[in-house]
Amino acid sequence: MGSVRLASLFVAAILATATPLFAQQGIAAISGRVTDEQGAVLPGVSITVTNEETGVFREAATSSEGTYSVPQLVPGRYKVVATLTGFRTLERSGLIVQVGTTLTANLSLQLGGLEETVTVAGQSPLVDTTSARVGGNIGTAELAELPSMNRNYFAAVALLPGVQFTPSTQMGNDTIIASAQSAQGNNVSVDGGYNIDDALGATAGAQVRTPVESIQEFQVMTSMYDAEFGRASGVIVNAVTKAGTNQFKGVLFLSNASNALTAEDFLVKQNNLAKPTITKRDWGGVIGGPVVRNKAHFFFSVERQVDNPTRTRVFPTRPSLDYSIIEERSGWNTLVRFDHQVNAAHTWAVRYLRESAPQFPIVPGPRNALDALQDETDLDETLVGTLTSVLGTSKVNTLRIARTWEHWWHGNGCSRALGFEREGVQSGCPPQLDNLSFLTQASTEAQGPWDDNYQIEDHFSWFVPGKKGDHELKFGARYNYTELVRVSQINMNGTYRFNTDLPYNPANPGTYPERLTIRQGEFEQFIKNHTVELYAQDKWTFGGRTTLSAGLRYDLEIIPIDQKDNPLFPAGAKNSPVDRNNIAPRIGLTHTLDSAGRTVLRGGYGIFYNRTVLGAIDDTIEFSKFTTSNVLQFPNDSADPGPSAGRLPTNPFLLGGVTSVNRALLDQLFPPGVPLRNAGVVIYDSPDRRQPYAHQFTAGVSRQMGSTLAVAADYIHMTNKDMFLSRNLYPMVRANTSRTGPITRVDAFGVLGEPYRQQVWVMENTGEATYNGLNMSLEKRYSNNWSGRISYSLSKATGTGYNQADRNLFQYQTDLRLDAWDAPSPADRRHILSVNGRVEIPRTKGASVSGTLRYMSGAPFTIHDTNIDADQNGELFDPLPAGTYSGTAANSMQNVESRGGRNGATGPDYLQLDLRAGWRVRFTDARYTELFFDIFNVMDRANWDNPSGDRRLTATFLQRTSLRGGSGFPRQAVFGMRFVF
Repeated sequence: MGSVRLASLFVAAILATATPLFAQQGIAAISGRVTDEQGAVLPGVSITVTNEETGVFREAATSSEGTYSVPQLVPGRYKVVATLTGFRTLERSGLIVQVGTTLTANLSLQLGGLEETVTVAGQSPLVDTTSARVGGNIGTAELAELPSMNRNYFAAVALLPGVQFTPSTQMGNDTIIASAQSAQGNNVSVDGGYNIDDALGATAGAQVRTPVESIQEFQVMTSMYDAEFGRASGVIVNAVTKAGTNQFKGVLFLSNASNALTAEDFLVKQNNLAKPTITKRDWGGVIGGPVVRNKAHFFFSVERQVDNPTRTRVFPTRPSLDYSIIEERSGWNTLVRFDHQVNAAHTWAVRYLRESAPQFPIVPGPRNALDALQDETDLDETLVGTLTSVLGTSKVNTLRIARTWEHWWHGNGCSRALGFEREGVQSGCPPQLDNLSFLTQASTEAQGPWDDNYQIEDHFSWFVPGKKGDHELKFGARYNYTELVRVSQINMNGTYRFNTDLPYNPANPGTYPERLTIRQGEFEQFIKNHTVELYAQDKWTFGGRTTLSAGLRYDLEIIPIDQKDNPLFPAGAKNSPVDRNNIAPRIGLTHTLDSAGRTVLRGGYGIFYNRTVLGAIDDTIEFSKFTTSNVLQFPNDSADPGPSAGRLPTNPFLLGGVTSVNRALLDQLFPPGVPLRNAGVVIYDSPDRRQPYAHQFTAGVSRQMGSTLAVAADYIHMTNKDMFLSRNLYPMVRANTSRTGPITRVDAFGVLGEPYRQQVWVMENTGEATYNGLNMSLEKRYSNNWSGRISYSLSKATGTGYNQADRNLFQYQTDLRLDAWDAPSPADRRHILSVNGRVEIPRTKGASVSGTLRYMSGAPFTIHDTNIDADQNGELFDPLPAGTYSGTAANSMQNVESRGGRNGATGPDYLQLDLRAGWRVRFTDARYTELFFDIFNVMDRANWDNPSGDRRLTATFLQRTSLRGGSGFPRQAVFGMRFVF
């Protein structure tokens, strides 16, 4: 607890220096140089920077070298006014300042009187000449004018190079993968507030979905971001919501897709199934305006979504189980924001966002039959308050507090019929039947968390000119406290596993189950996490064309978990290890090749530490040495050999039918509610566990051509170190290579000192990964009736680590065989291309066409055979040799080339084209109605997830059964309307 007290005192000391108010984050900047007409620098020039829509202003003055800097601005449209006695006042307007960027606005004053004003209106530059970060910005126009199937801004994030869009089968859970880093390594903030699930990372997207109509813009940083940003080796998504202005502005929107406008999905058409009635409807509105002009503004948003997508499942070995239904999904989303400039020195704001999204039912995967469905209730909320204080003409301080909290429950119809959430005890449901090709009779899902994250942070910016150039210094500290309560009744009903797809027949021994897996007793945990982040950075601009960014960051995580029963820790140890050495240097360099700043060379190097995902580390609590929630297997070591040999099983749990479990025998062996030695898998923490991190190196060039076109190319290299990859401390040796061969377990490392019943995994840092990529982009800002963007990445990702819960299944005794485990990353996609654009058709009085095309080459998967334990290590995951493989069932992949080894084959690619036809009817410049007609997946292409590579499952081997996003997004037409005022 000493580290916690030290962190708390540090944060308290910083906050003691800040004004105790809340306000909106400033996350952009304007800087430049002021000269006279002959190019001589002008010191002492008064600079006023004003947001043209809100009237909120900031003041500064030029240094002895004629330079100025106005940091921590709310992104938006600004004007800069420069005044100096003896010169005409210069006003430069229409400067678009994007989130996370520094806009360079150089000014030239003419001789004359102050009462004479020279007004210049010009477009903002497309190239940031001061930053080495790799990524880009997406603004309101692209969000509003491009077709977006799920109305989730993560789809727009994937318009940038090196980013994969991964649509979820569940509402609002779409996410992204960047530079082949796991989504666990992403970090998402909205208005500076933490918006990530600490239990899962960003695997389900942001914690709270922010409506598209409420987003002003967002910045995406895929690599080489400043020391200010951390707890991530993947992408940083930095979103900003809209704010009220001096005019009342808003949008009313409505879209609808009826059943008649939605095509049958691939499996419905192929199998002549009845198409379910599909609906998709979104409506709502946003409004913002003044409370006091130029001082206080409000913004409000409400959105209602109803989405009933089709879910089709086909089971060739049991056609009677085929079905096509809809998932009934809906959500209410509400956002409220208030901004206030108290005076020239202080502005504050607060923003609250909430979404409730029940989903009944959920079809969780391609193997679930109709009686094995799930459901979900989900409530997410986030609150952010920020104060920005100007301290003189060169210093700015930002103080922020935030809270994010969530509660969801995954259940099923049976357990909910027995009571609300955890009151509906899952053990009262019939056991699930796990056949070779499908799951039936019941769902095993029954769990939910209650989690809260509290954030407090302070950022101080200081512009120091004339020190062999200009220095923009920034210092900051952030403290997060997270509490996670998780309740699990998963598999308390039990799962019978079979070696056949035939129906159970008491007279046929081959149809009997060969194994029972069951949880005895509900599991409940409480875990907390303290994180402290400190950083200092200097952006040094010298020589007029060169900027050196140097930063240093420190990350500290404290996750106290009782280790008293962990034999790897000293006797009496109470808490998990704390990695205190996480010092991360960052350095970036930019150099403009021309005085206009149109061509910029950039590059950098840095170390980036990841967060430890609580959903991985909490396994050491759930699967500890002693437990009241045992996850058991009968037989314990391997499947009962009887059924596959045509004989009755010998284990007593497998002989009494499949509609119930022998609870009397189970309670006798493992009395419920009594702490017992864990008879299942045990997971230990390692006293040497460290936070994973990555070395990143980038080098690139960006060039602006004319006033509206920019191209960029960047090479990115990442080396991930200390990734989590668990080792088995109690490895197995199988007597032969058969699936049911007897197993012997050995304390091979000599650290356990007593026998266990199943695997004993230890979380440790033996994983590594490497990524090399070339990102290229071309961006056309709107002019001459059109705008567009092309992004492409060519990359390769390999390694031994990916997700934090990964386990090494190639280990044999003490030999970890990491050289064999080294393979293409699950997120390796060699080619990623996105093209989008919008064209206004001349002489049509408002007609336009826009669209998005996405392509990704296939992701790797493993071809193996679980009927064979070739290395006799007890793990049924042995890749087949290199060669060409084909499936025999319908929709199977043919002639698949495998290089052998893990992830040696490549799955299906992805291609989708979405189009929009729109017509805008203007009443005034600021008021118009927009009608649009979207067609998603114009080519009605079936985009598949990777197939099963298990040759033992002949009915599904290499068969494409799972459509991307749950249904493959069959062609769908949507009518919509936006009334903008």
